[in-house]
Amino acid sequence: MPTSKAGTWNKKNSGFTLFELIVTMMVMGMAALLVIPRIDPFSAGEIKRTTRRLAGLISHLTQESASTKEVYRLYFNLDSGQYWTAVVVGTGDRVTVKEIMQKRQQLPDGIRFEDIITAQHDMVNEGEIFTQFYPIGIEALTIHLKEGEGENEQHWTLKANPLTGRVRVFDSYVTQSQ
Repeated sequence: MPTSKAGTWNKKNSGFTLFELIVTMMVMGMAALLVIPRIDPFSAGEIKRTTRRLAGLISHLTQESASTKEVYRLYFNLDSGQYWTAVVVGTGDRVTVKEIMQKRQQLPDGIRFEDIITAQHDMVNEGEIFTQFYPIGIEALTIHLKEGEGENEQHWTLKANPLTGRVRVFDSYVTQSQ
């Protein structure tokens, strides 16, 4: 005798329950909350990325100098837009400077060093300059970056705290006294 299949459970025709869909949507929502803030730096402008990279390098050199008790230098070539690091080896008349970066870093196209201010060199807007990182702190440092020309130009400032090496970033040209 044939039996009716109505009312019986069939694995082939089964779908998701409302509860399963709600749980899945909640998990996806939580994952999006964690992932989206991390994507923001990738959508930021090139000059923001550059300031973050330089700020991170300054903080790293400050910590490295304090932990290794060595003197480091951060060099800038304002004409070519390059920067690199070195360690100062020796004392007195027998000082040598050894580059420690595998490759000199280049500012992205359209971004340039407007000027750099250090305690040793005051304000420099061309040529080569360096700042030193000591185990007890760093030389006062202000870096001004510029992107674009005319109405589209943007100015950014990085100011390093001489005692802590902490870098403050401003989205404008900030002078020493500000």
